[in-house]
Amino acid sequence: MTFHIEPSPEDDVALCTCCAGAPGVRGAVMEDGAPVAVYFAEPAGMPKYPMLRLGLVVGAFKDDSLPDDRLSMAFVCRPGVDGLSLESSEPWLATFPELSELGARLPPKEATAHPDAARFRALAAAVIAGDERLSPMRGGAPKRHGFTADSPSPDP
Repeated sequence: MTFHIEPSPEDDVALCTCCAGAPGVRGAVMEDGAPVAVYFAEPAGMPKYPMLRLGLVVGAFKDDSLPDDRLSMAFVCRPGVDGLSLESSEPWLATFPELSELGARLPPKEATAHPDAARFRALAAAVIAGDERLSPMRGGAPKRHGFTADSPSPDP
């Protein structure tokens, strides 16, 4: 599966630096030149413990398509030492209420057992990997926050 991620140019930053920060971002996922999903991402953690709620609407996006032709789902995303951690969540985002209106809601238990569960997770991982605004979720070694006391003292 090769997905092409197209972030919305209208959105600036996905992850806030405090609770009053940016509301989130959105974009589209293309496969073989056709849209297969749209995504919505909103911050849900704190700077020291970043977390993201990622909503996906997967399915048909043609002129005659209806919401019942698509599935709406969400993941809670966290960076981990071994990479991205994805946990199925309720398909509802406060910042983007349209998530639950664009497709039939797929609750977490059903999403995990769905025949396309691996594809849904691959889509979520592709979004995180392909949208630079979501790069703090990519995982790797945990980042240590620096404090003034940790800084070397300036030379006189």
